[in-house]
Amino acid sequence: MVLAESVQDAYHRTYLPAGTALTGEHLQQLTVHHAEYICIGVPDERTDAQIASDVALASARVVELFEPADMQDPMMAALFNQVLLYRSN
Repeated sequence: MVLAESVQDAYHRTYLPAGTALTGEHLQQLTVHHAEYICIGVPDERTDAQIASDVALASARVVELFEPADMQDPMMAALFNQVLLYRSN
């Protein structure tokens, strides 16, 4: 496992930088420092075609969910845009 983000303490001091390949010793350090969470990098192994298909399916689902919504309402339109953006990644 490789850290996607640095692990910092409550004072924002980094004690494990992003890109660190975690070992058993690192995991013990995380426990001792009471780490609440860590971000692990996981490579996306999908092809470009699979990604495009997944984005299209997610976008269609968002459109379906918002179909009954009043898209003339600026707040609803902003929410739709944010959900669509989130689901497209």
